[in-house]
Amino acid sequence: MTLSTTAADRAWVREVATGIGALRGRALVDTVLAAVAHRLRSELSTYAELDLATLRLPDLAADRPVDRTLVRRMHHQLTDHPLFAPTVRRSHPYPAGPLQVTDVLSERQWRRHALYREVLAPRGIGAHTVALVVGPTPVLSWYQFNRDRIFDAREMDLLARLQPALIAVHRCVRLPGGPVPPGGAGLTGREVEVLRGIADGLTVPATARRLGLAAGTVRKHLENVHRKLGTSGPVATVMRAVALGILEVPGPRA
Repeated sequence: MTLSTTAADRAWVREVATGIGALRGRALVDTVLAAVAHRLRSELSTYAELDLATLRLPDLAADRPVDRTLVRRMHHQLTDHPLFAPTVRRSHPYPAGPLQVTDVLSERQWRRHALYREVLAPRGIGAHTVALVVGPTPVLSWYQFNRDRIFDAREMDLLARLQPALIAVHRCVRLPGGPVPPGGAGLTGREVEVLRGIADGLTVPATARRLGLAAGTVRKHLENVHRKLGTSGPVATVMRAVALGILEVPGPRA
């Protein structure tokens, strides 16, 4: 039986999420870079961490050799990068979901931007960049994928589905199932189960099938989760749940 495009995308997200559940450190980063770069056919894929207090770049990984001069120049000009300048310069919260440069600048403006014209273009790095933040503060951490054609709506949706699982794994939170621990915003066990489905990149209908519930019931549980956590949308909700210590990291399934 051939999966539909949407079903195939969901299956890929679940496969990646379960595959990285037990990974940590560079093994985690390298696995994510390889999986997403292959799926998006990106020309350069990187992972970076930036201490927002000191603007020091403590870690950077790439899926191909990158000379340190390029890394230093990209770091020095991060305060001018259209995706990161508001966060780095003025401590504005980074937008929650995946974002590409053409969401904030026209392609023509970006190609004329000093960072692209002087640093990226001479090295054959594609003009189109998408950033996927997995840790907002105090250390901004993100994956970045570059190529020479725009990322379409389906690909952005794919990244949005994967992002909650990446956030959870990068925070290295692993809690057993069962009652929500103290300080967990009063979520019920069922609400946590629904939240785990969302963190695995599942849609509401898919979460409903996993739990044997009606889709309307799952939506109601999600409404309660959003109300109790004071959030809206899957990424912000997962990030809040991780911060409170109530989310289980996706792990390998039997």
